[in-house]
Amino acid sequence: MMADSGTLARMAGAAHRWHGAESGLAESRAFREASLRSESRRAYAVISIVGIMLVIMVARQNVRELDPMLVMAGGIGLCVLVALQFGVLALVSWAQRRGRAIPVWILVVSVVLEALIPTAMMFAHITGHALPPYSSLVSPPLLAYGFMVTLTTLRLRPWMCVLAGALCAGGHAGLLLYVVHGLGLREPTTGLPFAAYATTSFLLLVSGVAAAWVAREVRGHMEGALREAEARGRMEQDMSVARSIQRALLPRSAPAIPGFEVAGWNRPADETGGDYYDWHVLPDGTWIVSLADVAGHGIGPAMVTAACRAYMRASSAHHGDLGSLTTRINRLLADDLPDGRFVTMVSVLIRPGESVDGTLALLSAGHGPIVLYVGESGSVKDILAQDVPLAIEPGVQYGPAERVVLGRGDVLALVTDGFVEWARFNASREREEFGMNRLRESLQRHAGLPADEIIRAITADVTAFAGEERQQDDLTMVIVKRA
Repeated sequence: MMADSGTLARMAGAAHRWHGAESGLAESRAFREASLRSESRRAYAVISIVGIMLVIMVARQNVRELDPMLVMAGGIGLCVLVALQFGVLALVSWAQRRGRAIPVWILVVSVVLEALIPTAMMFAHITGHALPPYSSLVSPPLLAYGFMVTLTTLRLRPWMCVLAGALCAGGHAGLLLYVVHGLGLREPTTGLPFAAYATTSFLLLVSGVAAAWVAREVRGHMEGALREAEARGRMEQDMSVARSIQRALLPRSAPAIPGFEVAGWNRPADETGGDYYDWHVLPDGTWIVSLADVAGHGIGPAMVTAACRAYMRASSAHHGDLGSLTTRINRLLADDLPDGRFVTMVSVLIRPGESVDGTLALLSAGHGPIVLYVGESGSVKDILAQDVPLAIEPGVQYGPAERVVLGRGDVLALVTDGFVEWARFNASREREEFGMNRLRESLQRHAGLPADEIIRAITADVTAFAGEERQQDDLTMVIVKRA
């Protein structure tokens, strides 16, 4: 009843060929690790079932009345099965440490041995006369066939389930043929018809096929989940890189503009955002401070903000006023962006000679809010957009820029709508936004602080207002304060 070495070699070779047929389902590192964990759980499941069987065997009241041959065959078979599982666990540990898979031929040998153990136990019952021959064919080791075939699904290889079912069916059918032809017992003595024994062998084979289908489905779902997780991991890594690049494009230090304090801050709602701010100086000493808000947030708008920054820096040296500069940027963006995408942008121009008295040039292409705190009166007023957002109409002529004069202690706040639209739910479960009034009041309270601290204080106010409500939109603010 035992397979010879030639048979095992042929089966191992077949396993390698079958394994090669699975190359279409390439085992990634994640799948290999998952299959090793599944193999480990399978081994523990077998050990648990054997343990339960041993407890039941010992707890039986009439265990001493059983035939010693029956007890010995059962005990040896179960112990060998447990030892085999500990060997599998050792192999799993070895494979995990080295980042490798368990060789397929070892798994094939394991399947063969696990199928042979119940067969050997029943053969021992028959030859040792522990039970009548036909009774041995339906003794408890028959259940072990079912356990082995069922648990083979955890190996996630359908062909192994078919192999296990075929081995179990072959072992049982071989014992039946031995009883019929070897012992000459053609008529069952248990009251069951002969067809019942033949059907049992056939059902073991069918159970292997059914287990293979289950293993195929489980493997498919696992591979799908792992592919999704790997894709999500790659996406998160790419988003992290994109975020790093976008953060690197923001100014690293405040500009040194005589008579002014300038500070900026940005926090996207996602890994990357659709807001940006920037400042740069032209060869004649003129400073341009800009802030833009691209519709939406995420990787797409982040790419547009990078384009806005590049267009602004590349074009500003050739366009001396904000109107022609914004017209140029609008035309470039309108050529690049698909329909439905637009950008709101506000630019502030500070000329060394003209800004001694605090005079600035400001042009808003559809952008708001823009809030001006007047230190002399302590009042706050809004500066409205002068033109339409960028990329809506390529032929729009922007300008002229608005003239804004900052007195001592005056503060100009360029803000994106993420601040005013951050909402919470009040006691009546009604949605309540931070809103323009709270923004004005917050600027009023904190206008006496340095520019960078004004941003921190207003951000703290809106965060305290929102409470536990998640940030829904990008937050960006630039403060220009007359020193």
